[in-house]
Amino acid sequence: MTAWYYSKGGQQNGPVSTDEILRLFGTGSIGPRDLVWREGMVDWKPAGEVPELAFQPPPPPVAVIAAPVSSAVDPYRPPSASWNDLAVSPPTGDEIVPGSEPLEIGPCISRSWELVKRHFGLLIAVWVIYFVVSVGFSILAELPVVATQGGADSVEVAYPSDAVRAYNFITRIAEQILDVFLGLGLVRIGLNIVSNKPADISMLFGEGRKLISMILASILYGFMVFGGLLLLVVPGIYLALRFGQYQYAIVDKDLGAIEALKYSSKITQGNLLNLFGLIIVCILVVLAGVLALVVGLIVAIPITHLATLVAYRWLQYGRASLRG
Repeated sequence: MTAWYYSKGGQQNGPVSTDEILRLFGTGSIGPRDLVWREGMVDWKPAGEVPELAFQPPPPPVAVIAAPVSSAVDPYRPPSASWNDLAVSPPTGDEIVPGSEPLEIGPCISRSWELVKRHFGLLIAVWVIYFVVSVGFSILAELPVVATQGGADSVEVAYPSDAVRAYNFITRIAEQILDVFLGLGLVRIGLNIVSNKPADISMLFGEGRKLISMILASILYGFMVFGGLLLLVVPGIYLALRFGQYQYAIVDKDLGAIEALKYSSKITQGNLLNLFGLIIVCILVVLAGVLALVVGLIVAIPITHLATLVAYRWLQYGRASLRG
């Protein structure tokens, strides 16, 4: 079921079903200039500009004489929207020229810390579910092999060595696919948070249709970076930084593998050193979390995850992406 969100009087409401939002339109509870959003839409849009809703506002009452209304209380004015409470685009709605606004590490970390505090409960719940599902699958995958440790005879009869090796290979591949699948969901939730769009736990399992593109892009990216590392390391680091935004582009813009890699190459122009510096800072944050009796990782992991996504938005929209 498609979940819709809408803004009315400057307040965000939802989620509601498609039938419910059509009913609200039909009764005039939502006007054509009120903003709506659902998963899959890049930004919030006025309801009257969303073709699939096919909304026609009801005719105005006849012979109603209204006093002039100032712009401050104009009921037909779009709801008060900001980057903070509604997921609107930066002021122009257009992406900046790549490299025209150098990425700043400090603001990215500060913004991610602010967002972690604001969404701490959701982030902890998401990461706990991620680890439970990932680790739980690994444990379940090992059970048949562990069961063969009762004795050499049982191993020979029930699990020939070739079968065990084949089983291990298949389960390792399955674990990798599961990690990619869950990673897509983590990116979706993170992108929504840094863009001030609605985010919930169900999004962790909602990006499956992009799985093939992500797997193909990851394979291509891995080959490029590995080949570069063989060439005296530096080319590998360069390629990793230049094309490393592909995973965010796949989730954000629903691009194919090649298109996502090209898009990453485009938006990272002029910012490779800054991205490298951000990665170093993120590593230091994680190390600090480990030193804080490991408990610090509860905060360090969400901070570094969101910091890289804040940086991605900066590469697209510059400092305007920090609003809210």
